[in-house]
Amino acid sequence: MLMPESKPILPLHDYSLKFGRFQFFDGYVTSAIDEGVDMDAGKLLELYSLCFEVFENRPFSVVELRDSSYSLDPSFYIKYRDLLSNIKAHAVVVDPESAVKIKEYETLYIQHCPCRVFDSIGAAVSWVHNL
Repeated sequence: MLMPESKPILPLHDYSLKFGRFQFFDGYVTSAIDEGVDMDAGKLLELYSLCFEVFENRPFSVVELRDSSYSLDPSFYIKYRDLLSNIKAHAVVVDPESAVKIKEYETLYIQHCPCRVFDSIGAAVSWVHNL
């Protein structure tokens, strides 16, 4: 029996900033940070300002696609916790070998919303939609 093909979901908005690509969908944003980038507080504030502008202060989720190597200042999530109150969930998509290490690291700092690590974008998107 042939299974029907699922239609790809197209982003509502697609932005390329100096440090990565960000696609906005209904209720969530995917982020793909460029190789070797240092995601300091300035870049994170630029990203989240864009998110608040696109979502017009409505709650949204973040699906972080970690297919490149970059550094991130985790203290940002503690220092700017109040600023991030509109974020419903934070999903991190990584290869299975990195999942445990990333999960331990992320959950130490991302405490403003539920955070889970996935090995597929489909599972991550399904999770953020079901919250």
